[in-house]
Amino acid sequence: MSFNSIEFAIFLPIVFLIYWYAFKKYTRLQNIFLLGVSYLFYGWWDWRFLSLIILTTASTYLTAIATNKSNKKLWTSLNIIINIGILIYFKYFNFFSENFKNVLSFFGMTADWVTLDILLPVGISFYTFQAIGYSIDVYRNKIKPTKDYIAFSTFIAFFPQLVAGPIESARNLLPQISNTRQWNYDDAVLGLRQILWGLVKKLAMADSCAIIVDHIFSAPEYYASGFGASTLILGGILFSIQIYGDFSGYSDIAIGSARLFGIRLMNNFNYPYFSRNVKEFWQRWHISLMKWFHEYIYISLGGNRKGKYRTLINISIVFLLSGLWHGASWTFVIWGLWGAITMCSHLIFSKYKSEKNNISTLKNIPSILIVFTLTTIGFIIFRSPSIEFAYNYFELIFTSGNLFTIPTGLTPLWIIVLVLIVEWFSQKRSFALEKMPSNVIIRFAIYWILLGVILWTCESQSDSFIYFRF
Repeated sequence: MSFNSIEFAIFLPIVFLIYWYAFKKYTRLQNIFLLGVSYLFYGWWDWRFLSLIILTTASTYLTAIATNKSNKKLWTSLNIIINIGILIYFKYFNFFSENFKNVLSFFGMTADWVTLDILLPVGISFYTFQAIGYSIDVYRNKIKPTKDYIAFSTFIAFFPQLVAGPIESARNLLPQISNTRQWNYDDAVLGLRQILWGLVKKLAMADSCAIIVDHIFSAPEYYASGFGASTLILGGILFSIQIYGDFSGYSDIAIGSARLFGIRLMNNFNYPYFSRNVKEFWQRWHISLMKWFHEYIYISLGGNRKGKYRTLINISIVFLLSGLWHGASWTFVIWGLWGAITMCSHLIFSKYKSEKNNISTLKNIPSILIVFTLTTIGFIIFRSPSIEFAYNYFELIFTSGNLFTIPTGLTPLWIIVLVLIVEWFSQKRSFALEKMPSNVIIRFAIYWILLGVILWTCESQSDSFIYFRF
C-alpha cells in the first residue's frame, strides 16, 4: 500500500479511529493492533513479503535475548549474517553472479553461472538495517533486549516508516512503543500538516518533475540534438528536485502519520539543498541512513581516531557501501564513489568552518549553487541505467549545442519554485507548515490552496516512491 493511493487515504483514518477509540487505555492492545495493520499495509504489495519480515523479526528478537545467556559476539554475529544473507540473496545475488561471470570471462574462463528471477521485497534495506542496528545496540550495551515480542515486532514493522524509513534507532522508537501513549490534539494537528506538506512535495513537485525527467532520460540523444545540451542539464536538475521531493515528501508523510499515533520519528531531511558545503549536505540528506552508517560502520572502522588518511579511507568505505545499499548496480557504486570524492576533497581542501546554525542566507547562494551542482552530477549517475548511459549523457552535455528550449506540452514548473521559496523561509522549522497563522480563515485558506495545488498538478495516476526500490 502506497501513501499516495486511495487505499491509504481510506486506511489511515480507519486505523486512527480504531486505535484511539477502541484501544485508548490499553497499550498492549494498541501494539497488537498496530502490528496487525502494519502487516496488512506491507502485505498489500505481496503477502509473500511478510514471511521475510517475520523471519527478520524472530531472528533479531531471539538472538538478542540469547546474548544475555551466552556468547554475545556469537549471537550478534549470527543475526547479522542471517539478515545480511537475506538482503544479499534478494537484492544482490544476480549482481554478484553476473559480475563474477564477467571476471571469469576476462581471464578466458567460462562458467554456466546461475541467475535467478527474484522479486525484490519492498523496503527490505530499511527494516533490515533497523534490525541490525538493534542487535549492535544490544551487543554494545546501549539498550537492553526487550522480552516483549509484540512491542519488538511493532518496532520492526511500524507501517509509517516500514518501507522507506526513517531508519529508526531502537533507543528512540522501541521505548515509545513499549510505554503508554496519550492522545494529544496539537500533535495530531501537526501530524496532519506534515502529511499535507509531504503530499505537496511528492504529488505536486516530484511527480511534475518526473514527467520531464522521464522524457529526457528516455532519449537524451534526441533532446540533445533537437533542443540542446541545456535540456540535458535541465533533466539532471529536475531529477535532483524530483528525488528530494519524492523522498523527503515520503518522510514527511511517514513522520506525520506516526505523530497521529503518539509516536515521534526522527527528522530525515533538513533542507539539504540549502547546504553551504558538501559535509553539511550529507548531514542534512537522508539523515537516518547517514547516521546509521556513521554509528555502525564509520565508528567501527575507527572513525577519525586513527589519523587523517585512515579517516579519508573510512569515509570512502562508508560512501561506497551507501551507494551499494541503494541498489545492485555499478551506477550506484559510482554514485557512492562520487560522494566519497567530493566529501574527501572538501575535508582536504576546504577552509570552511561549520557555522553554529543551519540557516542559510542570500550571501550563501554561491556556495549553495556549487553544492547543488556537485549533487546534481552525482544524481545524473544515480538516475542512469548503466555506466555507459551516464558517460554518454555527460558527453552529450559537453558536445551538443547550447540552445535552450524546453519541450512543449509538459507540466508547468512553477510549483517547484513555490515549494523551494516556502522552504527557504521555513528553515527554522522542522517542516514548512509547522507554524501557521493563528487566524482560522487564513489557515484553512492555505490548506485548501495546497490541496488545490495537489489536485491540479498531479497526474491521474502518480508515480511510486523512488525509494521503494531500496
